[in-house]
Amino acid sequence: MPSRAAFYLIRLCGWLPYSRFLSSKKTVILLYHGVPRHSNGNHINATVFEQHVVRLKKQFRIVAHNELRIRRPACEPMRVVLTFDDGFCNHADVVAPILRKYDAPATFFVCSRPSARGKYLWFTYLQALEECFQDKGVYFQGIFFDMSPTKRHVSIRQLSDVLLKLQPHPMAMYEAIEKELPRLEEFVTTQKLADTYAGMTAEQLKELGGDPLFSVGVHTLDHPFLTQCKRDEARRQILDNRNWIERITGKPCESIAYPSGDYNAQVLSDCKQIGLKSGHAVIPQVGINADFELPRVGIYSRSLDILEFKAQWGNLIRALKINVG
Repeated sequence: MPSRAAFYLIRLCGWLPYSRFLSSKKTVILLYHGVPRHSNGNHINATVFEQHVVRLKKQFRIVAHNELRIRRPACEPMRVVLTFDDGFCNHADVVAPILRKYDAPATFFVCSRPSARGKYLWFTYLQALEECFQDKGVYFQGIFFDMSPTKRHVSIRQLSDVLLKLQPHPMAMYEAIEKELPRLEEFVTTQKLADTYAGMTAEQLKELGGDPLFSVGVHTLDHPFLTQCKRDEARRQILDNRNWIERITGKPCESIAYPSGDYNAQVLSDCKQIGLKSGHAVIPQVGINADFELPRVGIYSRSLDILEFKAQWGNLIRALKINVG
């Protein structure tokens, strides 16, 4: 949720006259993650996402990724690009049909691992463990992680820290999840797995990539922290993911979104050498190649006011590092 100061800033900016003349001429890149058909709490679900698309279509211009660098005239509405990270099954089942309904283009950055049945990204596994696990606790490498309601969130954070320190990254982490921790299928329903945690299949990716409304980009094989990988492993994560996407879609894959917004100068150099043409960060970290450090603004709130504020002022938000939820 936004802070009180950010809330009033959102309301104030919504009242500003001629806001499009004051806003950046550059396209704002919006970032979504999973959009399940059903969700609890403040998560963006299918109903909320459709409301987002309707608002964006009404107030802004949603453009395709290949129009990203076109600067808008001051008198025209803000331009936004929609991007979706990780390659969840709900991108194919929920997001794509809504985008087609409103003729809204988008780019999907897809990981390879969750396309296989029973495979999940590491943070997705932890999310499911926190939300759905029923037992009192989990033992891992001799440590008891208390899963009682008051301790659960802290325990998941501690477990995440332990997993991320395993070497070599990320293979040791995935081996531990798959061999030493409870399987999601043991405590999550099939419907919930498909709607929230599973990745899209190769067949779904092929259909998505074949739609001229959409484009597909690299998001690595396994969603590691690229700066924690050895260089050969980081290159493999990127190159093999790109080759997999191109083989399935039959189209060139020329852009990347760095998992968790994590990269360094070496990663940028390797992406360029591999033949990619653009890279998407969250907050630019290095500042040496603008084409490979495109900033994005995450959409995590259901609020239409926050969405509109971020779409209108996203480039300023990213430059000033303002937290508005």
